[in-house]
Amino acid sequence: MATTDTAPAPGGSRKKLIILVVVGLLVLIGGAVGTTMWLLGGKEAASDSAKAKKDSAGEEDAANAEDSAAADGEAADGEAADGEQADEEGKPKSAATYVELVPPFVVNFQDDKKRARFLKAEISILVKNADTEEALKSNRPAVRNSLVMLLSRQVYDQLMTPEGKEKLRADALVEVKAIITKVAGAKHAKHIQDVFFSSLVMQ
Repeated sequence: MATTDTAPAPGGSRKKLIILVVVGLLVLIGGAVGTTMWLLGGKEAASDSAKAKKDSAGEEDAANAEDSAAADGEAADGEAADGEQADEEGKPKSAATYVELVPPFVVNFQDDKKRARFLKAEISILVKNADTEEALKSNRPAVRNSLVMLLSRQVYDQLMTPEGKEKLRADALVEVKAIITKVAGAKHAKHIQDVFFSSLVMQ
């Protein structure tokens, strides 16, 4: 009995080939779509990250700019304060000055027994600043008049003691301040510090 070989049907092979091709294409398309989405997602993430970093850097720069401006303002204020302090320190302080009232004072006065005596006094006034010194010199006649009146009221026997001389010196300071207050103002009178006798001779 003869054996007959059966050839495969051409239609079945074609269908399988078509299916394989379609499946391959789907796989390729799916892979391409997935790769594209992954790349786009990565770019968006990178863009968002870059934008966040840029915003953060911008905020940091703004904060640094504000801090720098504040520091510059404080530095400027400090420099201004230092400049003012330097100006104040740079101004020379007025030194105390002795103003001698010349010529010497020569007055008549009396002792306890009403006998005539005479008194010669050399007087210097200590002042704090140049303005008061000028005010004192400008009003020298008024100052001398007040002191002459004061010296003329003294009593010889009282001036013979150290306590009497010291009292006369204190009274002279009061007289000078009073007359300067009257003719030049209290602002100058407060800068008159003291009165001294360079010489005090009585006969």
